[in-house]
Amino acid sequence: MKIRYNYLVIEGNIGAGKTTLVSLLLRFWEYKIGAIHFAGQDIRRYLQDDWRRCMAIVPQNVFLFNATIRENLLLACPQASLDKLEHAAAASNILDFIYTLPQGWDTWVGEAGLRLSAGECQRLAIARALLRDAPLLILDEPTANLDSINEREILHTLLTRMEGRTTLLITHRMVGMEAMDEILVMRQGRIVERGQHHELLAAGSYYRQMWEIQHLRLADE
Repeated sequence: MKIRYNYLVIEGNIGAGKTTLVSLLLRFWEYKIGAIHFAGQDIRRYLQDDWRRCMAIVPQNVFLFNATIRENLLLACPQASLDKLEHAAAASNILDFIYTLPQGWDTWVGEAGLRLSAGECQRLAIARALLRDAPLLILDEPTANLDSINEREILHTLLTRMEGRTTLLITHRMVGMEAMDEILVMRQGRIVERGQHHELLAAGSYYRQMWEIQHLRLADE
């Protein structure tokens, strides 16, 4: 698999194999057949620690330490100034919320973020990934716990911030697809379609079927 674009999407329903592909990309699992290339190199040529330093990740299951908001964000960039923290938090639509808290940045989040909502944890994870400022950003269902307004705003900000670098979005939610350079559609562990949003819609493809179902559901809501 070659990542040749700024914005690449892996799209598919739950169980299609998206998370498995991410595990291979992160080298949690090794593979014997095929190859994954980054910047013209098979990723197996990199030492694992060096390879993982090239990326920032927003995982599907966000983990926050039992520490303050500030400390959880500084894990990505220990020397970050308050200005950088604010910039990242604003980009993930969490800054205003932080400043409503009595202790602000020094608010404890609790074990695994227990004192925050799922959406607040998700937005902090996005801010942490932005602080890392890596050449490759991997987003695994990054807006699953967000409402539709926050979802669109955050995706737009992420794409703007990552211009000139590579963003890999793994999702089953078909929001913001028009802005993506290429969409890979997975089904039962295989890539069955690939192309841009308008191409896949025009082809009357499986992608189009998923898109119509999701948008009819949104219209009903």
